[in-house]
Amino acid sequence: MSVPSRPFADELDRSRAPAPGPLRDFDFPGIHRGTLSNGIPVLVAEVRNFPVVTLHVLLEAGGTREPASQAGIASLTAALLESGAGPHSALQIAEQIEALGVQLDTDASWDTAFASLTALRSRLEPASDILAEIVQRPTFPEAEVKRLRGERLAEILQRRADPRALASEATAQFVYAPDVPFSRSLGGTADTVESLGKADVAVFHAEHFHAAATTMIVCGDVAPEEAVELLERRFGGWRSGVVTPTAVEVRPRSDEAKLVVVNRPGSVQSEIRVGHLGVSRATPDYFAVLVMNTILGGAFSSRLNLNLRERHGYTYGASSGFALRRDPGAFLVSTAVQTEVTAAAVAQIMEELRAIREAPVTPAELDDARNYMAGAFPLRLQTTGGIAARLAELAIYDLPDDYFDHYRQRIVDVSAADVQRAAERHVRPADAVVVIVGDADQIRAPLESLELGPLQIVEAADIIPSAT
Repeated sequence: MSVPSRPFADELDRSRAPAPGPLRDFDFPGIHRGTLSNGIPVLVAEVRNFPVVTLHVLLEAGGTREPASQAGIASLTAALLESGAGPHSALQIAEQIEALGVQLDTDASWDTAFASLTALRSRLEPASDILAEIVQRPTFPEAEVKRLRGERLAEILQRRADPRALASEATAQFVYAPDVPFSRSLGGTADTVESLGKADVAVFHAEHFHAAATTMIVCGDVAPEEAVELLERRFGGWRSGVVTPTAVEVRPRSDEAKLVVVNRPGSVQSEIRVGHLGVSRATPDYFAVLVMNTILGGAFSSRLNLNLRERHGYTYGASSGFALRRDPGAFLVSTAVQTEVTAAAVAQIMEELRAIREAPVTPAELDDARNYMAGAFPLRLQTTGGIAARLAELAIYDLPDDYFDHYRQRIVDVSAADVQRAAERHVRPADAVVVIVGDADQIRAPLESLELGPLQIVEAADIIPSAT
């Protein structure tokens, strides 16, 4: 029996990966806008692929609206929405959600708070009743407030024992000035959370949860007119209120580079963070920043990961990223290494930060980053929740309705010059704060030899103190 020839297989060059194919066609769903009788704007994307609907209630009730003395109240209020509403207890709400097979989430970011559900189309009406009740008429039972406050306090102390969490907390404190909200955890401190009670949460809800502070997002198997009518019956009579502008003055803690070691005696690893003030979501350099960061540390094949993991074997992974929100977040490099290579790893990180600024990226790096980002974008839109999240971006950051129609092309249009210009503007190793959670006795001298700035040693309890 003869074996068929395989000319195509014989012609393959197995010494290199195949080139990426052309981008597949993709159309972002059409966006329909409506308004409820009390002024609440509604964005609807009709997507009939599956009999599923996602509803988002976005509220101007994020962490930037809480006073420093009540840090954590935005997050606590959002989490307590499911703890009781109208005549229903937390248990009854949980039982209703389970019976309907609904996914219900409530949370807060620095910019907004939200309540979201995803339900089968056939169960949208009763699911929407639950959503409307918990958003508009939460009761905040004393026992639930006490329980969740206790959980939050335990989580805060647990973060002190977690090197990764400790590194993130310390970095925020040394990147931002102390009076900037982002210098603290969104969940608050032990002192502020300890002070929060039912009355505080009820007042925060009354001030920030109302029609004027709300945008509704609908995505899935529902016609726009039907979606608006459904929401009108449940939210159209909600009281209005006043949304006061937030004024966050984002400033660095220091104008000079600094080394900070959070002492963890006996640690065999060091958690490393290198960062400084970044940019807001509204930056004109947004797409260039995304491509630049993908090349630097935003993908497995990035420079930082190839250097620290593949070339030197210091770590399982290294990454970089920008916290993009209404106000400037931080630019941050993150990794963890063995104690004995801590200084060497920091030196390599700083070298990569300088290199991305000083010379254009290679054509191969640029093509790989653009193809990866443009190709992966539709994968984030395969569910109603994924599409609803993009609609929420339009609302939160005041983006035009056709923004995502041109998203991939704007990625593809980023040039090597755009990348270098973004790096020169937004990656600043000379301003960087280097924070390391590790054994100070073992790493202090090697770090000082790098001459990256004055070195300060602090204790974990200084970064995440207990309640006083």
